[in-house]
Amino acid sequence: MSVAASKTRKAKRPRTPATPTSGPTAPQGPRIIGKVRRSHVASTFGAGAVVDMRAPTGAPLSGLVAGLEEWDDAAPKGHAGLLHVQRANEPRLQKRLSVGGFRLPPVKDDDDTFWSDVLPIVRFPRWLLCPRCEKLARDDDFLQEPNRPERWCGVCTDGGNKVFAVPVRFIVACKRGHITEFPWIRWIGCTCEKPRLKLETVGAGLAGKLVSCAGKDCRSTRRSLEGAFSTGALAPLRFRYCTGQRPWLPLAPESCQETPRVLQRGASNVYYPVIESALDIPPFSTDLSQIVGIYAADVTRNAPERWPDLIDMLDLTGKTGKPKDVLLRLFADWKQALDADSPDVPLEWAEYLQLLTSEKQPVDQGEFQTRPESVPPEFGTHLGGVVLARRLREVRAQVGFTRVNPPSTSFRSPTSRMGMLYGQALPWLPAVELRGEGIFIRFEGETLHLWETNLAVTERARLLAERRGARETDPMEETRKTSPRFLLLHSFAHALMRQLSLTCGYSSAALRERLYVGFEPRDMAGVLIHTGSADSEGTLGGLVRQGQEERLENAIREMLVSMDWCSSDPLCITGTIALSSPGNLAACHACLLAPETSCQHFNLRLDRAMLVGTPEAPHVGYFRDLLAELT
Repeated sequence: MSVAASKTRKAKRPRTPATPTSGPTAPQGPRIIGKVRRSHVASTFGAGAVVDMRAPTGAPLSGLVAGLEEWDDAAPKGHAGLLHVQRANEPRLQKRLSVGGFRLPPVKDDDDTFWSDVLPIVRFPRWLLCPRCEKLARDDDFLQEPNRPERWCGVCTDGGNKVFAVPVRFIVACKRGHITEFPWIRWIGCTCEKPRLKLETVGAGLAGKLVSCAGKDCRSTRRSLEGAFSTGALAPLRFRYCTGQRPWLPLAPESCQETPRVLQRGASNVYYPVIESALDIPPFSTDLSQIVGIYAADVTRNAPERWPDLIDMLDLTGKTGKPKDVLLRLFADWKQALDADSPDVPLEWAEYLQLLTSEKQPVDQGEFQTRPESVPPEFGTHLGGVVLARRLREVRAQVGFTRVNPPSTSFRSPTSRMGMLYGQALPWLPAVELRGEGIFIRFEGETLHLWETNLAVTERARLLAERRGARETDPMEETRKTSPRFLLLHSFAHALMRQLSLTCGYSSAALRERLYVGFEPRDMAGVLIHTGSADSEGTLGGLVRQGQEERLENAIREMLVSMDWCSSDPLCITGTIALSSPGNLAACHACLLAPETSCQHFNLRLDRAMLVGTPEAPHVGYFRDLLAELT
């Protein structure tokens, strides 16, 4: 577990709650307020994310995970950056992200009194509400104890029974990742020097939330929050453009021309992590590579003729027990693999080639242990190969995040609206290591090509492209992700994960997909369903067992039968349910949608019809002929 501690920044009181300012970090010790799972800190609760906590006293707290610079400030002396003992490496991913290594989110044992590593949290929002008298004010207008994060209402507190103030539910964010307070004072047009706001609940919904000011000379009127979530609702309040606030970073606001949007503090669209990941494959997966992998950046920075001196300087022969010539051969293998890795080539391409090799012969290379498995005869014309991965290691690094909408472009794209994890570029990024097992399934190329060029299939895929409309995306990437091949493999992965979770011993949230989709000159058509844990090594073995020929045949057969009918049909198969979500066609929570941790693509670009067809066009389904035999 990562231990979260509140962090206080000294800041001038803003003129209006819509434009708070940032200041230097106050030199105070950590105040432990809660815990977060390590794997979540490098994803849904990364830097800039809103985290809800409860103080030891039971007081509700809310804050933003601070930027990476403050992670270093919170680390023990001499352990900042890549000097930290809790770090990870993956040379291919490091090269792609231009970093020297990865930091694991800090972990502190409950009985550890020496190691002071914590995850810093900055209070947000600063507007709080008394649940009893409904007083609405900033945090420093409530009572507090020195160096404690709790705030309570002095009017409602009776003796030792404190009535703690709770964070307000409404905030403002924009598509570039900025976030700030809801403009409570502007919302009602209050001009008081010292506003005395109240947020009363008089009925259901936003119309039942009334904001008012009890100031003696205030001329403002009570106003409900109805319409606050509509686009442009803040424009009449001199809030037409975003204020560029980044309270998780110790930086001043930046210029921003985006339209601000009112969001609920706990909504999923407040924070979408941007994740880049890679599997450990030979030669980086060997046991020796795991030992000397932390020096990969040093090796790649130096010319081969300097490697012997580097080995001596770092005493690698003593640390590994291997002679110098063995280490030199390993470094040469690293260099050859990294030189072949181009920024224009997807990271998945090298993994896909390695998995194709595993279809022919077993591979036992440290963290990458695979063996071929026979394709079930019943699916021989549809599936081209199966590989069982007994051991896998995946490194998942967070490079940024978005708000309001999921990321739709590469983080390197000029049109990217990604929020930053840091104020100034650092030589590291937060990441987690996942070790587990998996099943790789490759689709048969000729059958797939005939199916995806069928006019009815391409027309259905075009419906999704039209539904998504004009977006600021990479046109080539958007074409790939709305292609029949992508929709088929993505939907197949979700359907199979749901089916396997019933028999493999893992929950659906513990299974993950990794898609291999590409076209010439790097043709890919495969799905890896894998599992892993960031907190322990090893696997239960249940997933690999389900990949054995007979068991996999039963799993796919049962999956197709279950996908043929959804409890939400006919609304689901006709796409009516997904009309409010233009990222999908025939997909809903009853059939295809998976837990957030399981999907690479935020549960978007799914279509059950690509698997089993529709009542009007059954031949659209890739497996429709097999399904007809099963039913």
